[in-house]
Formats: sequence, C-alpha cells, structure tokens
Amino acid sequence: MGTKHLILVSLLLSFLFPAVILAADNCLDCHGQKGMPGFVDKKSFSESSHGMFACSQCHLNMPAYPHGKTAKVNCGICHFLGTSGAPREQAQEYKLSVHGRVCAIGDSKAPACQTCHGSHSIYPSGDLRSATRRQNIPALCAKCHPIEAEAYGKSVHGRALAVKLAPTCFDCHLEHLTPPTADDQWKLSLIKQCGNCHQEQISTYRKTYHGKVTRLGYAAAAKCSDCHGSHSIMRVSDRDSLLSEQNILATCRKCHPHATKGFTSFYAHAEETNRRKYPVMFYTFVFMTLLLIGTFAFFLTHTFLWTYRSLKERMSKKGGS
Repeated sequence: MGTKHLILVSLLLSFLFPAVILAADNCLDCHGQKGMPGFVDKKSFSESSHGMFACSQCHLNMPAYPHGKTAKVNCGICHFLGTSGAPREQAQEYKLSVHGRVCAIGDSKAPACQTCHGSHSIYPSGDLRSATRRQNIPALCAKCHPIEAEAYGKSVHGRALAVKLAPTCFDCHLEHLTPPTADDQWKLSLIKQCGNCHQEQISTYRKTYHGKVTRLGYAAAAKCSDCHGSHSIMRVSDRDSLLSEQNILATCRKCHPHATKGFTSFYAHAEETNRRKYPVMFYTFVFMTLLLIGTFAFFLTHTFLWTYRSLKERMSKKGGS
C-alpha cells in the first residue's frame, strides 16, 4: 500500500471515528496539565479501574477537537447494560434506591455514581485510595450528611472503626439499594443486621414482647435503634447514652408516656439461665419449670392409673358375666 493510500485511510478513519482517535491521543495533552479546567492526573487515572478506557467511551458528546462544554457522564451506558466487568446488579439497585429516585427527577444535589466513586480516580473498594474503602465511608457520607456523620464519629461504632471491624453507614443504609428511612421493612431488617454482631443480645431480645411483635412484622414496637439510638450509640455506662441512668426514663417515655422510674427496671435482654446476673428471674424460671413438669407428671400419672383401673373393672365385669 502506497503512502497516498495510507494518508487516505488515516483521513477516512479520523473522519469516521474522530472522538476515539482524539480521546486516545490528545485529551490528556490538555487536561493532564495542572490548572487546566477538567484537570485529570495522568498517573492516578492510569492506575484507576477505568485507566484502560479511552476518554470518548465515557464522554460520548465529544465528536471532535476542540470541543465545547462536556455533558455529565452517564455511567449507565456500561453499568446498566451489564457489559463485561460492569456491576449491573449494583446499578439496578441504585436506580431503585432513594438516591436514584431523587436523581432521576433532576435533583442536582442527589448523589450520583461519581459522587461516591469519583470521576477519573476510581479504585476498587479494597484500595487505600478508594473513597468507598470501609474506613473512608463515614467521611464520604459526611459530604451530604454531616450531622449524622459527626454523631456516628463519637459513637462506639465510629470509635471502633479506627482500630477494628465495625459497622459503617453502608452496613445499615446499604451502599446502592438505600431505602427511605421511614420504610418499615427496612427498620425491621436492621434488627437482624444488629444481631449479626450482637448475637447474644438479639437472642434475648427475641424472647421479649418487643422482639416477638417485631418478628411478626410490626415496626411500631421498640427496636434496637429506638432504645440504643441510631447514629450516636454509646455504651450504657456513658452519661450520654439513651439508656444511661439519667436518660433511660425519657427513652422509655417515647413509647410509654406514663412510664415511671420503676418501669425502667424492665429487663430488655434478660437471660433466664444466668443465675449470677438475674437471680430473681433464674429462680422464678426454675420454679415455674418444675411446677409445669410436676403438674404434667401428676396428671399423666393420674390418667394412666385411672385408665388402668377402668380397664381392670371392665375386664372383671366381663369375666363375671
């Protein structure tokens, strides 16, 4: 193929696919310079999850160079269609979430994919630089929810996150399928979520009236967050805890307005087999269990003897006749 033919083919390809060619060769020549509007760090982008893609694969409205104002990237062109490597399920969950619904009606303040994952420097959640890394999640959510994030940071969960595994915003509110906080089914599901870490407490809670009613699907009964709080959860020994000696009565009165001080002696997580911690309940449990067993044993014995006596009398009558 001659030089003329190569030039002709190159011009033809440039005419047919200008955005692809220019995106690969020219975009970072301008946007890779600091101070340039839309600055993109070359190294950071090359190491990101999208580093292998051409700019035009996301910026579809760039037909040629120089270009005008760029339109907001629609992550759904890949992540909704479920193309290779794209998390389709998460994208669909987002569309059904409270964030996705608000974003769909045009609210500019609603978080989109880029709000959490970033635009160019997108990393896997296990990467230290990732905004969605577990330890970075509270700071990420604080951009829109500063009051809740501040309360969480002072809580036992927020303090524990720095040194060990602890629940973050995503564990309760879900990272993609974020439900409205008024949703009853979500509120009930949080009980199970708390129980994943606090297995002993969830076991004893389920034995109480509150636990049995919520298991039936009634969200009006007291749940973990109603007593312990949602974001500002403190140890019971902490003065600021909703269950501290100073605050417990006010906490109970949220559902029981006429509650008195004696009402707060209710055992929310009592274990009837723990003699050391709950001696009164333990001996009451033993007494009632023995009474129940004794009652059934007495009546079963009485029934057996009565049946035996009745059969014996019938047999004797038949023999005499």
